[in-house]
Amino acid sequence: MKILERADLRGMRDVRLVGEDGNDIVPIMTAWKRAEDQGLDLVLVSSADAKPPVVRIQDYKKLQYEKKKRQKGNRTKVETKEIQLKINISDHDLQTKVNNINKFISKGNKVKMVVRLKGRERDNPQRAHELLDKAFELVEVECKKTKLPGPVAIMLIEPAK
Repeated sequence: MKILERADLRGMRDVRLVGEDGNDIVPIMTAWKRAEDQGLDLVLVSSADAKPPVVRIQDYKKLQYEKKKRQKGNRTKVETKEIQLKINISDHDLQTKVNNINKFISKGNKVKMVVRLKGRERDNPQRAHELLDKAFELVEVECKKTKLPGPVAIMLIEPAK
């Protein structure tokens, strides 16, 4: 939809005016005058190539606002859930965490897996990355992973599209 300006009216003779008062074919200047009298805009509904073009008298800014509001309401909110792991986690506890990850990803959320190293655990940071890889292999839902560099081993898991 497009608001009709004075320059757009050139080349148009008659238009189909649709609205509450009916569906009439009227001269373009008559439709323009009606829109001005009501303090509204003349909005082109069909393409300008249509014979005759279809127009409607309405508030264009209100139309744009409602369209933007509809688009905003259709968005889905994606949350990022965080799962913290320890280096010395047992297999059963790891499986419980992986089950939670499966639930989160199947709902469409992202998951951030974090392994924090304490004390002497920092001497072997490779174990933390191996634990993240092991946990990712246990995830049953189709997803993609991203490892973040840094002193703390972090992996972001997102649902595959």
